[in-house]
Amino acid sequence: MKLLLIGLFSFFASAVHAQNFEQKTIKFFGAKGNGKTNDQAAFNKAADYFNKRGGNGKLVISKGVYIVGKQTFTGGQLNKAAYEGEDVMRIINVQNFSITGENGAKLQYQNGMRMGSFSPVTGKENKNGNNFVNRAYAAIPGVCFYIINSTGVTISNIELDGNNQNIILGGTYGDVGRQVPHTGIFILNSKNVLADNMNVHHFGLDGIIVSNKKSDPPDSIQLTNSSFEYNSRQGLSWVGGNQLYVKNCKFNHTGKSKFNSPPGAGVDIEAEKGSVKNGIFENCEFTDNTGLGLVANNGNSADCTFNDCTFWGTTSWSIWVTKPGYTFRHCNIYGSIAHGYNSPTDKDATKFYDCTFEDKPYNGKAPYGNFLVETNGVNRMLFSN
Repeated sequence: MKLLLIGLFSFFASAVHAQNFEQKTIKFFGAKGNGKTNDQAAFNKAADYFNKRGGNGKLVISKGVYIVGKQTFTGGQLNKAAYEGEDVMRIINVQNFSITGENGAKLQYQNGMRMGSFSPVTGKENKNGNNFVNRAYAAIPGVCFYIINSTGVTISNIELDGNNQNIILGGTYGDVGRQVPHTGIFILNSKNVLADNMNVHHFGLDGIIVSNKKSDPPDSIQLTNSSFEYNSRQGLSWVGGNQLYVKNCKFNHTGKSKFNSPPGAGVDIEAEKGSVKNGIFENCEFTDNTGLGLVANNGNSADCTFNDCTFWGTTSWSIWVTKPGYTFRHCNIYGSIAHGYNSPTDKDATKFYDCTFEDKPYNGKAPYGNFLVETNGVNRMLFSN
């Protein structure tokens, strides 16, 4: 009986220990936050710490400016990029975990990160045309917050500055532009994730990417009260997933900094990793992007609703949709929309309810397009009131 009791006590003690919730500050891991010291190592340590315990904790980013970003010139090592970057925090296989910033918490990439194509021998710019893909020549800055195979993760109240104004550009990489990882937040195969009150700007690729392969059960990804502006390729790329809720967010000025890579959209809904469905955008802005404000043209996407949103195209169309089940309610659309879904049924047709279409200049710039609406003959588009 004594042996049994001892065994049961050990079991319950282990279970309680595993369930303990822990809160740490980033300075516990050695970060300075003084705007001068590179704190990359501290964020790596914090990620390792919470990954090993499976989450169940909170990381507080104290007020301050944290310089991040690390690249290593590999000199042509096998299976390595010419300039191999490190992600700031890779959150892998965790549950019930949050990263919260105190007011004034900012992560900023260091000056002089390289991005694009460079010689693995000399380290100098590799001049080439489009459709160039050879990892040995790539310069990769990396992802800031990378959430992988996790559930119940919250990131809130932090400014992420990709500092693309001070990136050293190499030659093109990928089909067009510089298609290498430099993204503020990347959500991969994760559920119940919330990004709230985030300011994610000036990244060399996207502000945020949502990429989930499995669509059941629904993902329950939420982006609220956040800004994704002045990023080089997209504010948001949604490339796979079921159920994305976006409220009070800004996807503006993509590609309006030092450089841009196509598509250059505010939001690109493009099913590449899995199907995309059931998106709701409320009170969001898609303004003054180099490319389209909103584009849904490639892959298997459907059933997205936009309520009380503003689309304002200055150098390209405001909206370009060719997929089923896209609905717009009470939206302000300045500039031209193009296409619409060529629908065989009323249910899947592109619909606009109580929307305003207007040729309204943006800060003195004329809106884009020759017409307010260019449907190009698609069937069953609806414009009501």
